[in-house]
This record gives sequence, structure tokens and C-alpha cells, in this order.
Amino acid sequence: MNRWRCCIAVLLLSLLAGACAPAGPTSREVARSHYRLGQSYVATGDYARALQELHKAVALEPRDAQSQALLAQTYQLRGAYDQALQHYQRALALKPDDPEIENNLAALYLDRQEWNEAARLFRKVADNLLFPYPVRALTGLGVALSRGGEPVQAVMAFQKALRLFPGNPTVLYLLGETYFDMGKHDLACDALTQALRLEENDNGIRFLYGESLVKLERYDEALEQFREIANREDDTALGRQARDLVRLLEKN
Repeated sequence: MNRWRCCIAVLLLSLLAGACAPAGPTSREVARSHYRLGQSYVATGDYARALQELHKAVALEPRDAQSQALLAQTYQLRGAYDQALQHYQRALALKPDDPEIENNLAALYLDRQEWNEAARLFRKVADNLLFPYPVRALTGLGVALSRGGEPVQAVMAFQKALRLFPGNPTVLYLLGETYFDMGKHDLACDALTQALRLEENDNGIRFLYGESLVKLERYDEALEQFREIANREDDTALGRQARDLVRLLEKN
């Protein structure tokens, strides 16, 4: 009898030990750890490993919109636009009208050169008061409209962005580029001059500024800009273009 009591006591202890042992991580917790790892890999530009981790996260929690959206963004950064579109659509099906996901999907449409879809979504996001980065959406809208053959509407989008963030050199450059394409070279010069004051080391801005000066027949000023680029850029395509223009302008 004592032997059986002893066995029962041991069995009860083992059951109690099992009951007291900490529970393993849940499926959601494991998925979040893979998501966070994926995030860190994206931040360091290691997109291959990011995709591996995010696929693990999605396999465990396929209805997690955040994981689907980051997986889509990572595919987009890798240039795999079809896969990116698929996962953005899944993310929006799980979290409809989310402005951040819609903004990133609109950026994907830019990459895919689907200007009308990009403009539609960027406009929707820009009008969403819950989206904390309206300048981003307005900038994207301007690019989509400009590339889609609606330069006047693009100018309006860029100007609205500049009212919210007057010192944004990227928007000023894009505004100048749009004016240049419209043949409004004086307005292009004005916008690009402002952009250069903010980003004086940006040779892309400087080059377009020089081209605008050429269109206005302000050749000496243009020559100064192209010489500056040629001195800064050694063996680059932009540097070679600048040197060609220097030689051409010096002949005149």
C-alpha cells in the first residue's frame, strides 16, 4: 500500500510540475517576433532575409494586415511589383481604407507606371485627415499627374504641398521639373533656385537649373552651373553630360 501511495505522490508531483511550467509562446507572439526581425532586415537593406522572416510571420498569422503590408513593401523594394501588389491588396482587404497602406500602394502604382491609379489613391490619402504625412501624398499625387500628362493639376498638387511644408527641396525640384516640361523656364528657374538654396550639393537640381538657364539664353550663368557639376562629379554620367555642355557653351 505504501508503495502505491508513493507512486501516486510522484505522479501528482509530475502533474503539478507540468501545470506550473511556463506555457510556450503563442502563434501570434512567434509571428510578431518574425515580423520584428523582418522590420530590422528591411531597415538594413537585407531584403532577402526580410522576406524570409515576413513569410514566416504571414504563414502563422495570415490575417495580420501589418505583416501583409510590410511584406508587400519589401517586395516593392526588391522590384517584385506583382507580388507587392498581391500583398498590398490582401492588407487592404484586412484593413480597408488604411491611409498608410493606401499611400504605399499608390507609390507602387507609380513604380508600375499606372499613373491614373496612383493619382486616385494619392488624392484619397491626401484628403484623409487621419494620415499624418499629407505632404508625401500630395507629392506623390503631383508626380502621378505630371507623368500622366496633367501638368497643371500637378503644379497645383505641388503648390499645396509647399503650403504645408514651404522648405521641401524635393517638392521644389519636382515643381521646377514640371514647369520645365511645360516650357515655363522662368518659373522653373525660380523653383530650382529655391531648391538649390536648401540643397546646394544636389547636382541633379543644379543640372536642371543649368538647363533652364540655357532655355532662357542665360548662357554664362548656365556655364557656371555645369562647370560646378563637372568639378564635383568625376566619372559619372551626370559629370560627363555637364562636361559636354561646358564644351558646347564655351564654343559659343
